[in-house]
Amino acid sequence: MIARHAGRGTAQLFGIFIISLAVLAYQVLLTRLFSVVLYYHFAFAGVSLAMLGLTIGAERVYLHPDRFTPERLAEEWAGAAMRFAVSLTLVVLWFVYAPWLLPASLAFPVVSLSLIVFVIPFVYSGICVTLLLTRPVLPVGRMYAADLIGAATGCVGIVALLFLIDPISIFFALSALAAASAWLMAPRATPVASRAALLAAVFCGAAIVQGGLYLSGNDHLRLMWAKGNPQENILFERWNAISRIQVVPHDVHAYGDAKTEPGPFGWGFGHKQTEDIGQLYLDIDADAKTVLTRFDGRDLKPFSFLANDVVNAGYHVRPMQDVAVIGVGGGRDIMSALYFGARHVTGIELNPAIFEVLTRRYADFTGDFFRRPDVSLVNAEARSWINQSQRKFDLIQISLIDTWAATAAGGLTMSENKLYTVDAWKDFLARLQPHGMLEVARWFDPLHHRAEFYRLLSLAAESLRQRGVADADIASHVMAFTVNQIVTVDVSQDPFTSAEIARAHRAAAEQGFTIIAEPGRAWDSTSQVILSGRASDAFYDALPFNITAPTDNRPFFFFTWKPSRLFAAGGQGEVDIGARNDMATTVMGSLLVTTFLCVCLFVIGPLRKISRDAPVRRMLPHLLYFTGIGLGFMFIEISQMQRLMVFLGDPVYGLTVVLFTLLLFGGLGSVTVGHAMSASPWVRPALCCMVLCIVGLLTPGLTTALKSSGVTVRILASIALLAPAGFGMGMMFPSGMILSGRFASHQAWFWGVNGATSVFASVLGMAVSMEFGITQAYWIGVASYAACVVLVLLVTQSDRVASRAPIALSDAQGVAD
Repeated sequence: MIARHAGRGTAQLFGIFIISLAVLAYQVLLTRLFSVVLYYHFAFAGVSLAMLGLTIGAERVYLHPDRFTPERLAEEWAGAAMRFAVSLTLVVLWFVYAPWLLPASLAFPVVSLSLIVFVIPFVYSGICVTLLLTRPVLPVGRMYAADLIGAATGCVGIVALLFLIDPISIFFALSALAAASAWLMAPRATPVASRAALLAAVFCGAAIVQGGLYLSGNDHLRLMWAKGNPQENILFERWNAISRIQVVPHDVHAYGDAKTEPGPFGWGFGHKQTEDIGQLYLDIDADAKTVLTRFDGRDLKPFSFLANDVVNAGYHVRPMQDVAVIGVGGGRDIMSALYFGARHVTGIELNPAIFEVLTRRYADFTGDFFRRPDVSLVNAEARSWINQSQRKFDLIQISLIDTWAATAAGGLTMSENKLYTVDAWKDFLARLQPHGMLEVARWFDPLHHRAEFYRLLSLAAESLRQRGVADADIASHVMAFTVNQIVTVDVSQDPFTSAEIARAHRAAAEQGFTIIAEPGRAWDSTSQVILSGRASDAFYDALPFNITAPTDNRPFFFFTWKPSRLFAAGGQGEVDIGARNDMATTVMGSLLVTTFLCVCLFVIGPLRKISRDAPVRRMLPHLLYFTGIGLGFMFIEISQMQRLMVFLGDPVYGLTVVLFTLLLFGGLGSVTVGHAMSASPWVRPALCCMVLCIVGLLTPGLTTALKSSGVTVRILASIALLAPAGFGMGMMFPSGMILSGRFASHQAWFWGVNGATSVFASVLGMAVSMEFGITQAYWIGVASYAACVVLVLLVTQSDRVASRAPIALSDAQGVAD
């Protein structure tokens, strides 16, 4: 009997480990898939869909206790795991192919339906997790530890796999894992076990075949549509945790069949360019594009058209010898620096897939320019690399860095966010020569899209002010040029001289640029106030859009809508170019409402109906406890991921280090919780709160002090901050399960409430970060855990009183239930 008990326990540990691994990996994959197929702000729906599905699964277990009995646990668990495996693959294939096959009029309803259908696999995985957490053979602390460690492993594994193979191969592999876990849990020598083994073999074979075809470059299952357009004429494709990139011919537009005009590609030409130079589109997440340009490796004369692009306006103002290009893309800005005679240019590119295109796949096409002695390519996050570098540059150039690609960490977590903050610009300005210049190009339209331009000016003014420039002198350090819906803002370490201003005017006349900001003159009253240093909080509050300078605490440069205009059609004409950015706030608000309605429909309503005879009043502190830990964990996870992603630099590090550490050490903390409730159950929650407070106080200072350290030091520092927090938070769930032991038959409801709260917190945490700041979101999480300490004290006191008093008949019956 003991051996059989141990065997069942081991199988359960492995089972929940595998399912949790697959669930976390599936959730991360959805963020990447939604970012490519839809838009980046839909990627955040992956978190909510996962939490909602897991919650509904818990609710199913609670509503059907006669079906999910301990005796039928293995069979029901195996059945749910197999349904998870099959539904996962079917839903993904439906989403990838159905809208491509159907008429355009039907595509949108199909996509909308698919988003709802994506919940189904999470429901089955929720059933699996709930069964083992509420009906465990081993202590619940060990089961919850296996759950968290499995999720941590899935986090690291999926990021690594995304750099090796495509998502469809990984979806097949996850289905194979889920089916294998069903075989592991199913009773031996039964039809259920045989079906699970067959499913595992089929999905494993599909993953191997698909992955092999992808790696070899042969035809394979791939996305057939993205953002409403067919994906055709693909010459090369590569996925990773940051984005999907593809190379397509220049004569076919990256977003459909519309033919491009002859001549080289450019964003801000002052005059029409007609040279036939030979280019290919390099497309990022089917939305942002740059170009690869044919180069023989020697002759730079064919690149004369780059002098007419407003993104290079700074080269006309003063000579640049040592240049740093942030966001290499197809190498266009590097060729600009070489054409203008730079002595050396350093290209810093975050995305390894783009690095692969430049240095391997299309190196011959681009003339191996990265091998030139006057060119250095660095595959790194620019801000972190520049902070660690001791070099000084004449020019740091950031040209339209907006991939709109949500990282695998989730929607609104874009790798380019941290380039447009006061903290970042202070770092960049500190790495300039005394005569150096920071040049940033963004989208601009005088009638329809001005907020980004104003925000650039706010960034320039605040960054210069914090570097010691007097308010009255700020305007003398800033110039701005525009043409063809592009504006380039130049921020100089030293004030622009009269000779440089004269050269700027001559160049503008020759190249067809318009100067809209220069020392002594600004474009309009708003830009004039900003550059004068007189822009107060009252001034910004009076504007219909948010153009305050972003900081690392609120690094959301692209989102300019104010909460009061969240569901408005637009603000002061701020539609058109920036619509996709501001739409994200509307999507987030709509998602919050939608998840509330779904939780009411699928969770609160059914659970409340069946619990009319349950002792809800006595269970209320427990329900609030699980609400608090669900809210607290998500707020702390989201805020620390956002904050440390800036510190660590690479968004992949942000995802893997933060999420992996929190989950791993959460699992270790869970293991320390035994079978029985301690004499002072409030001690663990109190210790958790104390640790979270210490971590919250240490994080800002430590990250600032170590921002110029090497990546290894920054990773170790992040782990040192996160490990104690994860350990403390990991103790909270099993402690709550033990504390609520007298209501064992209702613990699936507690788990469901915890998941339902996490649905809201996953969206609400981001909304709070955007409106009030990342730090504020963190302390809300701490406050949620502090409330749990009070609730534990109340429950303990209530239990002591109940133990000394006779139990009423109705209450006794409720406990028995």
